[in-house]
Amino acid sequence: MSFVSRSALVALMMAVGAPAAVADQMVGPYLGGYGAFVMPSSVDVEGDADGDGNQDVATMEFDNGFGVGALFGYDYGEFRFEADVGYRSFDTDKLTDLMLSDGAGGFTAVPDTPFSNNFGVLTVMGNVIYEYETQTSFTPYVGAGLGAAWVFVNDKGGSGGSIASGNDAGFAYQGILGGRVELSESLAAFADYRYVGTSDIQVNDFQTSYDMHSVQAGLIYVLDSYTPPPPPVPAPAPVSDAVLARSFMVFFDWDSSIVTEDASAIIKDAAQSAMNLGVSRIELTGHADRSGSETYNQALSLRRAAAVKAELIAIGIAESEIVTIGKGESAPLVPTPDGVREAQNRRVEIVLP
Repeated sequence: MSFVSRSALVALMMAVGAPAAVADQMVGPYLGGYGAFVMPSSVDVEGDADGDGNQDVATMEFDNGFGVGALFGYDYGEFRFEADVGYRSFDTDKLTDLMLSDGAGGFTAVPDTPFSNNFGVLTVMGNVIYEYETQTSFTPYVGAGLGAAWVFVNDKGGSGGSIASGNDAGFAYQGILGGRVELSESLAAFADYRYVGTSDIQVNDFQTSYDMHSVQAGLIYVLDSYTPPPPPVPAPAPVSDAVLARSFMVFFDWDSSIVTEDASAIIKDAAQSAMNLGVSRIELTGHADRSGSETYNQALSLRRAAAVKAELIAIGIAESEIVTIGKGESAPLVPTPDGVREAQNRRVEIVLP
């Protein structure tokens, strides 16, 4: 039985929104793998089903199937570019709505006809993925891919109709919507929905395009993720009549303005130096790393400076002698790519002019 595709075209819809703030440290080349649950769409076909030379019409339906795939790409912090090699397998179910033409404009309905074929679809895609920022370990993303598809048809030899075994290739594309959760600095789990479509692909006398809906999950491992150098161990500045320190530095946890125990000890040393030097002005400059938006980080740096100011006031420094400044992510101690957490950039500098 031979058929030629009537039409198959599905519009791809992708969500568009404004990002907030990112907490992405997984920057670098990565490998990934996934398994998929595949839901192929039925296709409308036409051709000479009964050998009388007339064009008959029908709908071919498929059973759900499975898929596996591998990823290799590079994560730039906000965008990812990757090669995606996937294989999806599913079986034909039956022909429905089969109408036999009499050649004079009339059609005769025929009961559903079982079909016995397995379809394998190998895709090789290049994907572009945009990751939305959330300030958490969860990162939603959208993306799209273009590439090629090879369709392999195998005659299973069952009862009913079938298509002779063969294969052919064509153009393929996909839309992606999903999210990932960081398990560590180098490992993340992800789950997403992918709509995969192809151009018309002809195997023997059977020609049609394919639409497949895939729900898949897997793991991504960053081969060379950014690893920040360890933060310096702050040593309390000795207070003496001969030499008194005029600058100090305290560090904060990620996305936090809470003064740690170590930071509190340094603030006390700074206050003691200010008193011994008799200074009447203390400058506090807050900073943030590059995880997060510029607006968010500017406010965070000011909160950190305010937290140090509160500590100094509690020790006995007059509020009128303290000046706070926030520089956000604009003056990093250690330059990093955008979206990277860096402990040494999460700081407040205490200066006694």
